[in-house]
Amino acid sequence: MKLNSGDIVYVKRSGYRHFGIYTGDDCVIHYHKEKNPLLCDGIIAETSMADFMSSSDTLYVLNGPGPSAQHDLFEWLLQRLFNGEIQAFSPQETVRRARSKLGEKGYSLLLNNCEHFAFWCKTGIAQSSQVDDILACLLVFAPSPPAKNDNL
Repeated sequence: MKLNSGDIVYVKRSGYRHFGIYTGDDCVIHYHKEKNPLLCDGIIAETSMADFMSSSDTLYVLNGPGPSAQHDLFEWLLQRLFNGEIQAFSPQETVRRARSKLGEKGYSLLLNNCEHFAFWCKTGIAQSSQVDDILACLLVFAPSPPAKNDNL
């Protein structure tokens, strides 16, 4: 697999995907956590690919080939999700944005996780499909609001 600077990369871990921005020279900028990644705070750091992958054995590239070999998957997703209204930053700008956050803390599983960070670096929008999926599942179990009584 060919990696390019500015690619969004991720690995699958138990119950979630961990995202980062590939910066070249076998390094990734991501929310780095030394303890339980779901419970502890993290810091945005540039680490080796081995450190990023941890015990995962497969690296995935969101910018890999998509439905048409002429377009990458990420561009295709932006077109499908946002009707082309959002453009990805150049690889150089993506890495610059990632580096601008080095040392930043403030990890939040629901509001500011590694996927939010990587998507923001690439598009300017902090979004997490993993959080969206969790919230969609929770809404299924949420009680319906009480019927409004107009006679009162």
